[in-house]
Amino acid sequence: METGTSGKASSLRWKILRQAILRKPNADEQSEIGIKRITRKTKQGFNLLPCHLVDDPSHSSDVTVCYTLPIDSAPKLYLTQRMVDHAELSDFEICNKYNIDNTGLVCQWPSEEVLAYFCLSHADMFRSKRVIELGSGYGLAGLVIAAVTEASEVVISDGNPQVVDS
Repeated sequence: METGTSGKASSLRWKILRQAILRKPNADEQSEIGIKRITRKTKQGFNLLPCHLVDDPSHSSDVTVCYTLPIDSAPKLYLTQRMVDHAELSDFEICNKYNIDNTGLVCQWPSEEVLAYFCLSHADMFRSKRVIELGSGYGLAGLVIAAVTEASEVVISDGNPQVVDS
C-alpha cells in the first residue's frame, strides 16, 4: 500500500488502528495529509433521507434543514444544524464546564443519517416499545422513530446542553 494521500481511506484508518494497538507508529504513514484525508466527514452524507436548507446559510453558522421522509403522510422534520464543519471556542468552554465532548455539535454525521434510515426502514421493530436515544447529536434517528413508528415513547438525550437547546 502506498503512503501519503493515495490508497483507500478505510485502509488508512485500519493502518492507524493497527499501529495504535501495536504501538509502532510510522511517521510516514501518519502524515498530516493522510490524517486529514481519513478523518474528514463527508459534506453531503449518503442522501438516504432527502433534505434541503430552509434558510440562507450565509447569515449564520446554524441553519434549519428540512428532512422529507420517503413515507406517505410522514411529517417533515425540521432540525437546526451547524452549517460549518468546525468547532468554536465557546463549544469547548461548555464541554469543559459539563465534562462532555462536542462531537455532536461539529456536524451531522453520516452515521446519524444511516441510523435514521435504518429506523425508518425497520419501523415495525419499534411498535409499542419505549425508545431512548443516548448521545443523540442532532437527534435525527430519534425524531424519525417518533415521527413514523408506533413507539409508545421516544426520549432523545444528549449530555451537551447546546444540543438539547437546539
